[in-house]
Amino acid sequence: MTEVKRHHKATRHIHKPHHLCKEPDDLKNQMALWLRESLMEGGVREEITLDEDWTPPQDQDPICEGTPDTGTDSSVMQRSLCPWQWRVNYDEAREPKIISEAHCICRRSRGGSVAFCLPIKREVPILRRAACDPVTGRWEYARATIPVTVGCHSVLPRSARATPLSQHYKTPIGAI
Repeated sequence: MTEVKRHHKATRHIHKPHHLCKEPDDLKNQMALWLRESLMEGGVREEITLDEDWTPPQDQDPICEGTPDTGTDSSVMQRSLCPWQWRVNYDEAREPKIISEAHCICRRSRGGSVAFCLPIKREVPILRRAACDPVTGRWEYARATIPVTVGCHSVLPRSARATPLSQHYKTPIGAI
């Protein structure tokens, strides 16, 4: 008689699997409240994008070589010195799950300028999925903000480092 070896399955602590977790019923209301509160607190603030923080596109679109189209049927993007494309930013663990984000197409401004194209970013309020409540079976969300590129603008290169305004006046500010 041969002996049959059986593999013992490890017992695991039983948790509610994440795929069974559901969105809270009031998720849209939570998001609306967070958006309203963030606007009352001074609004979403513009993020400063330093030249060193941005990586220009490697391959340029043919639109970058031409001049802006100023025809009556042209769109804002076609008339822009720094055109952009819209891209979808999808994140299942975030509310809103879909955010449209601008992507700068050109390294330099169109029309023979020496200016650079840089992204314009805004801090946008979101809700980030934090954990699944084992009692209710609903996701819990935490408030957060993320930088979102909302457009592109033409910026001249730096010629010198900025200095405080007080260094440009003979009389100290506030002494008058």
